[in-house]
Amino acid sequence: MFKFNKNQTYRRQEIWNHVTGGNKKMTRNFQQSGYERIGEDLFAFINIGSKGKAGKIFPNKYDEKTESLFWYGKQKTHSDQPLMRDIISGFLTVYCFARWDDTKPEWKYLGIGKVINFLDNQQVYDSSGKETFCLGFELNCNDKNTNPSFINNFDTPFEDGLPDVLEGKEKYVRHKTRERNPEIILQKKKEFILEHGKLFCEVCNFDFETIYGERGEGFIECHHNIPLHEEEKERITKTSDLTLLCSNCHRMIHRKKKWLTISELKKILK
Repeated sequence: MFKFNKNQTYRRQEIWNHVTGGNKKMTRNFQQSGYERIGEDLFAFINIGSKGKAGKIFPNKYDEKTESLFWYGKQKTHSDQPLMRDIISGFLTVYCFARWDDTKPEWKYLGIGKVINFLDNQQVYDSSGKETFCLGFELNCNDKNTNPSFINNFDTPFEDGLPDVLEGKEKYVRHKTRERNPEIILQKKKEFILEHGKLFCEVCNFDFETIYGERGEGFIECHHNIPLHEEEKERITKTSDLTLLCSNCHRMIHRKKKWLTISELKKILK
């Protein structure tokens, strides 16, 4: 993990040298883009309250008191893209740098952003001022916050899988998905920690933090005991309708078309 001083300003070249050791030429993307991935780290350069090329105000916002950051990605980004999924899942460490005047080269380091929420189809404008969409994130940069990583509910690919296709060819697909409210997953995890003191699999007791240390902190997958695809209408989900599972147990439940119940999986494990 790279050490930057919170609320201190840095130029992109300084950040690049710190990350790479100064032995490589800075890439054009790192020099000009809104964010750049280097290995398992992502460096976000976020303009707040300033105007873009088309004269539109950037919708990004930052609350100094709560250290909450509302960050909008590049146009046409969405939560199904591999890079965006890596941010959402907590796989990537997001270093957040911001500036309030886009004419200045210095960026203020806000801290490591932990994903609290995300929303697809957020309205933004391209360089010509035309309305388009992107993925929006709510991040928290408070060092004391544990990365909730609560948006790790992988029921979606099991419920709404696409048919087999030849791989490699670029293709745009529109398909139906069931919208999930991430707040109920966060609430489930909070209740579980209050009761048990930590997160672990409710079937096999696997604890990601115990095994993987800092990388596993706050990580667990969340399973809907009653599949959303079995109902046509919206429904109210309670925390008692959810079960926290490790990746292995979660996939064993979904391995065949007829899902196992939690009790059935426990019997197999025993």
